[in-house]
Amino acid sequence: MTVVISPNIRKESVRIDPEGNVINARTKQVIEPVTPEYVAPEVAPVVAPVVTPLVASVIVPVVQGEISVLDQIAQAKKHLAELEELKKFRIAEKKAELELLEQ
Repeated sequence: MTVVISPNIRKESVRIDPEGNVINARTKQVIEPVTPEYVAPEVAPVVAPVVTPLVASVIVPVVQGEISVLDQIAQAKKHLAELEELKKFRIAEKKAELELLEQ
């Protein structure tokens, strides 16, 4: 192994800002910007969306005029039951999706 020392030795220093860019010490302008390393994005598997018929029935209808308190309670219970069904359906859907991903 041979080491060669140059006869024209020069000391060079560069100034680097907090972002990592090489800057001119006098003018504070960026001479050489930092280029980020390219990271290839991960490609996620395409899963077809499932449209559920329960979604349309969960929307609360807007009623003109006054509704009695008992009717409001009955509507709220009905919508709560529909939301529970939708929740159970979504849980089953996610479990099936998880099984597909685990295979």
